[in-house]
Amino acid sequence: MKTSRILTIGTASALLLVAAPAAAMAADVVRSGDYTVAAGTIIRGDLVVTGGTVTIHGHVTGNVRQSGSGGVVVGTRGEVDGSVVESGSGGVRVIGEVDGHVSEHDSGGVYIERSGEVDGNVTERDGNSLHIHGSVDGTARESGTGNLAVFRTGEVDRDVIERDGGSLILYRGAEIEGAVSEGGSGSIVRR
Repeated sequence: MKTSRILTIGTASALLLVAAPAAAMAADVVRSGDYTVAAGTIIRGDLVVTGGTVTIHGHVTGNVRQSGSGGVVVGTRGEVDGSVVESGSGGVRVIGEVDGHVSEHDSGGVYIERSGEVDGNVTERDGNSLHIHGSVDGTARESGTGNLAVFRTGEVDRDVIERDGGSLILYRGAEIEGAVSEGGSGSIVRR
């Protein structure tokens, strides 16, 4: 009796340990091609899209990762609790809210629109530009050949850094609370 009870408890514990990672993975959504998170929809966990544009009008509680052709659009009512990483040929456009970081690792640009809010850092690492019309609570960094522009409605709570071939363009009215740094072959342009 005692042995069967121990075996039962041991078997149940082993099943829980094996099932726990599967349950955690079940929270991630993986899609290929264009994918839209409709308004009122909640994706619990990460959203991974390959070979298409992901458009978020709803809520993603984890990170959003996009690769291949296509890009990422966080719509007006869209909300991402984690970070947005785009490593394909498209760009990232934030009109809604991202609670983590935004980074673009390939040929697309990053556009933080006037109503867009990013609570972390924003990074563009390749051949396109970073344009800020909205709010960035962290550091804004462009380290490719494109420009980094902070427009008159733009606000960056930390540093603004441009490294490589592009210029750092600051429009009158832009609010930057940290340091401004241009370390590449470009220049700082004030308009």
